[in-house]
Amino acid sequence: MERIAKLKRNIHFVALVALLFLLPTFIESNFYLHIMIMTALNIVLAASLWLILRSGQLSIGHAAFMAIGAYTSALLTMRIGLSFWLSMPLAGALAAVIALVIGYPSLRLRGLFFAIVTFAFAEIVRVVFNSFGRGLFGGASGISGIPRPSLFAIEISSKVEYYYLIILLMLLTLIVLHRINGSRIGMILVAISQADALAESIGINIMKYKILAFVTGSFFAGVAGSFFAHYITHISPELFTFWVSVYVLIYVIVGGTGSIAGPIVGACALSFFHESFRTFGDYEPIVFGVSLMIVVLFLPEGFIGLPSRIWAFAREAAKKGRYQICQPPSR
Repeated sequence: MERIAKLKRNIHFVALVALLFLLPTFIESNFYLHIMIMTALNIVLAASLWLILRSGQLSIGHAAFMAIGAYTSALLTMRIGLSFWLSMPLAGALAAVIALVIGYPSLRLRGLFFAIVTFAFAEIVRVVFNSFGRGLFGGASGISGIPRPSLFAIEISSKVEYYYLIILLMLLTLIVLHRINGSRIGMILVAISQADALAESIGINIMKYKILAFVTGSFFAGVAGSFFAHYITHISPELFTFWVSVYVLIYVIVGGTGSIAGPIVGACALSFFHESFRTFGDYEPIVFGVSLMIVVLFLPEGFIGLPSRIWAFAREAAKKGRYQICQPPSR
């Protein structure tokens, strides 16, 4: 039975991947392709943050590591002349190293205190890019003319080509995080998030695994920032504000933190709405916040728990229907 279930999961995965690669053949609009590209990028960000939340730590500074990856990749390609394929993993590596430096002292904090540290770090990063090293980082105007990736001397420039690139990056990220979650490390992270004191009492080095989750999640955020920089070819500090971190956190919470499917569902559902919410201007955060409140109040396990709720409601309705049919008619 286990082999059959595993075979079914593999078939579903292959079918889904095939569908993802066939989608551009049915979609000609660059606008919708752009939405799908940003949705896949948000999935990478949400899944990487989900791993950090899996360890029981609340981070609201994910945009900082995305910004570090974006600026690093842009400078490596423009100032040193490295190719995108080298600058992207190096951007992720630098984000991971900085996460290690920040995380080692701050991950001893818990709950809201760690969240405040990540928020402060994100603001410091944005201020540095905005006010210091203007000759290097471009100040408030940022960096323009970031080169597009090229493969075998062929420049990647069309939306379709960027779509396939981000899909490959998304699949690689999800496979790695899924393998981590299904391993002993994943079980330990769940144990730490549920009862870290108990986990520590049985000999688990909780700091080691919290740092591992934080560094790994920050690495993929840096890689996502690298792709983002070379996709839009212009970056500035205003693209990595506090609200970016909040939106990524909302993707995870709305989708559900119980499995890696949660951030995928949350990012897919809200990324499409995000484009519509742009018409609200300054009221966009309010609309997003109200949406989050509605989901949290009525679906505390996130969108991922909606099918089970519908199924339970249907079964309960069916039972009541059978019960009423079996009752003798009243006199």
